Amino acid sequence: MNKNLLFKPFLACLCFGYCYSVWGQPDLLAKQLLEAHENGRPIPTLSARQQLDMSSAYSVQAAYVRARLTTDKMAGFKAGLTCLEAQSRMGVNRPIIGVLLKSGDVSGQPTISLKKYGQLIVETELGFITKRPIQKSVSSISELQSYIEKIVPVVELPDLDFEKTPIQVTDLIAANAAAASFIYSQDINWLGQDINSITVSLSHNGKIVNQGQGEDAFGDQWEALRWLVNQVIANGWSIDKGSLLITGALGEMVTAEPGVYRAQFNDEAVLTFELVS
Repeated sequence: MNKNLLFKPFLACLCFGYCYSVWGQPDLLAKQLLEAHENGRPIPTLSARQQLDMSSAYSVQAAYVRARLTTDKMAGFKAGLTCLEAQSRMGVNRPIIGVLLKSGDVSGQPTISLKKYGQLIVETELGFITKRPIQKSVSSISELQSYIEKIVPVVELPDLDFEKTPIQVTDLIAANAAAASFIYSQDINWLGQDINSITVSLSHNGKIVNQGQGEDAFGDQWEALRWLVNQVIANGWSIDKGSLLITGALGEMVTAEPGVYRAQFNDEAVLTFELVS
């Protein structure tokens, strides 16, 4: 018998197995994330089960987000790990991105139940609202500014409830950068102002627990936004008109506890909300 006749089916099976592992893996891992989300379980720590690089982790993120979008809508995008200290803690030299979903918008809700979350974090940020779609990368700040309608105060509430710790940066990326909820206000617009000098303080039951300023994200808010936009486009997404783009924590991440929080941005804007157990 011709040995090549035996060898070719073997190669075909080998190729099929390899292709399935490459093509099918993001969907399988995304399914694990989706099932955990739908059943209120901790986020699977995928690195404990499967070795992923950052590119693979973003493929899982995309599959997970698209699965969520069958019952949800896209609200915008977020940057994470935008300060060097946060990157150092995760062992990387670049920020990461995630997708904001409309179900996570808790703006205007005076009380938010901690029972919905596992390990909630409070972050003060700035947000950019687009006045027209962005479908290609931007090469300059002036070009970027032509897409922006408003710059607004934001509190992001990511959920870091992973089933096992420590986590890898790939776990964070695959789980959509831990995006959960967010609060923002359109009552003020800082477009045209020096947003890097905006100061923010966060108090919990009257005690200041965090302080920061605009330049904490990437050293420059506009560069942080340009990086975010270009990464979003590079990952195959487009940005719709009216999207909210947030550029990373100002100051430190604060572990959420029951009580009243007040985020003060300069002397002009305040976001107040209560977390209840």
